[in-house]
Amino acid sequence: MEHTINACGHANSTVHENMQSLIEQSGSVRKYAKDEIIYLQGDTAQSFCYIKKGSVKVYMNSVDGNEKTLNTARHGEIIGEGAFFDKKPRVSSAKALTNTEVIMIDKKRLTDIIAQHPTLAFELLEILANRIRLLSSQLDSMTFMQADARIAGLLLESEYDGIVAITHEEIANTVGVSRVTVSKTLSRFAKSGYISTEYRRILIKSREGLEKLVNES
Repeated sequence: MEHTINACGHANSTVHENMQSLIEQSGSVRKYAKDEIIYLQGDTAQSFCYIKKGSVKVYMNSVDGNEKTLNTARHGEIIGEGAFFDKKPRVSSAKALTNTEVIMIDKKRLTDIIAQHPTLAFELLEILANRIRLLSSQLDSMTFMQADARIAGLLLESEYDGIVAITHEEIANTVGVSRVTVSKTLSRFAKSGYISTEYRRILIKSREGLEKLVNES
């Protein structure tokens, strides 16, 4: 059985463009096929991951076998940094959702990059701080927001160049509602002119309309 806390937060974990090039030049790329595990919950973290290409699901498993999706990360984002910095076992697993390319950043590689470009340290602190803020926002959303507002918020957080590349099922899992509720809600959004839908993706037509739903909840 799968539950989801949130699958978003891309803006909060994306490395700034100038730093992306530094990281991409810093080491070799590891390639993962769709559904291949990148790291596992409970592992000791010797590195964290920068996603050069593809899409990665970060999730947790409970002792009774339930799964909770924490985040869906894409190009330019980092994952797995929490366990790397606190030197404790990983609290989540990561799996490639598509063919994915990842750069593993270990202590030596990170030290070398920061020595040459000290501002990267501040950027990493910013990412960690934003993750804490995102978790607080997610808790507020789960506690107080209605389904339509949660779905609208997810679309806004997942949007890239006006496109949200997630399925109805993924939305349902993410915000904790049924797939039927997602379909009905997206249909209402489309009739209101906020979105249009295509196969496996949603086009944002009115950010203002979606933002209004979130702000009024």
